[in-house]
Amino acid sequence: MQPEWERLLSDKVAHRLEPSLIGEMMMLVKELGAISFTAGEPSADLYPLEDLRESFDRAFGEASLFSYYPHNGGLRELRRWIADWMKSDGLAPRWLSEEEVLLTNGSQEGIHLLAEAFIAEGDAIIVESPTYPEALLTFRRQGARFLSVPVDRDGIIPEALEKVLRTSGPVKFIYTIVNFQNPSGYTTTDERKAKVLDLARRYGTVIVEDDPYRHLRYEGEPQGSYFVLGGDEGRVLYLGSFSKIIVPGIRVGWLALPPALAGKMTELRVSCEISLPAITQYAVWDFMKGRDLPSYLERLHGVYRSRRDALAEALRNECGPLGLEIDVPEGGFFLWGKIPWVRDMVDFARYAIREEKIGFIPGSIFFSDPKEGAGTVRFSFAKVDGGLAREGARRLARALASYRSR
Repeated sequence: MQPEWERLLSDKVAHRLEPSLIGEMMMLVKELGAISFTAGEPSADLYPLEDLRESFDRAFGEASLFSYYPHNGGLRELRRWIADWMKSDGLAPRWLSEEEVLLTNGSQEGIHLLAEAFIAEGDAIIVESPTYPEALLTFRRQGARFLSVPVDRDGIIPEALEKVLRTSGPVKFIYTIVNFQNPSGYTTTDERKAKVLDLARRYGTVIVEDDPYRHLRYEGEPQGSYFVLGGDEGRVLYLGSFSKIIVPGIRVGWLALPPALAGKMTELRVSCEISLPAITQYAVWDFMKGRDLPSYLERLHGVYRSRRDALAEALRNECGPLGLEIDVPEGGFFLWGKIPWVRDMVDFARYAIREEKIGFIPGSIFFSDPKEGAGTVRFSFAKVDGGLAREGARRLARALASYRSR
């Protein structure tokens, strides 16, 4: 007789998890051989595989890396390099050292650790509307109560945030994606950051700053960080990642933490896993310290800028007459759009991929309340060259026309 799994599973697993629609769409793309505007990840033709192989070769020459690595925060050399890099890039206060940097298995693990550390059943957290769905999934699994605030091209709208803070009671943290936000592509200006940070002070909460796309800016002026703006106050926790600028499968990210929190977060990490793969961290450190970073990043920028422009032009030409409106960001991987007459975008997405073999992501999944995302859509341009962009836009236009007339 089979166990009664539903009775045995915790409430977190039995009732708070749900299938990933992004995963479903990516699987359908693969099964049907469709053109994909779905995946928010770097393009494989830009992976620096030869240089990475050399870095891993050098890592394999360090026998000590194959044992349990003794430093629970991760490889000390990489942590030190990250602290220096963040300070030289104007992202971190002068006090940041390797001791306040905790390496993670991608930035998603950092989100998981923060959820474990801060959220008890029923705790309120503030999220942007829209925001990153895997963060919502992690926070929901932990029992969070979502309070959403709208964003515009300059980031969180301070007046809306203050209204929520004034009426909500205690809030554990504000979760924000500050550069080329997934999915909207919006970037929080330094002027907005100052206002949001002031509200966090006044209402006694902290800011979780998620910043995986910062180094994918194709034009315009870079903005600073909440982390440096917070100075010695220690009110900001910063999430970074190498996935978008090296390769996604390497799974190395980091948390930069206030000194008072670093020790406790390291203890939490030890309760989750004995040791991170030091050999991978060594290869990332070896790869990054040997880069001419401006030249390396500019190569990525040139390709992604061209792909962004090609997809934006194709969608406007082919789908604009059918009601599609899109925003074009200054960086990142995403175009955010709206088709006001499409009431059920999930249904249309499944229709488009099956009927015309074109995949994209319905926007409703990026909202804590999916009803807020009616008619919205996300397109990823990172892996789409000009020819695919034009053909994909033509397919999407055909799908829109036939879906509207059926």
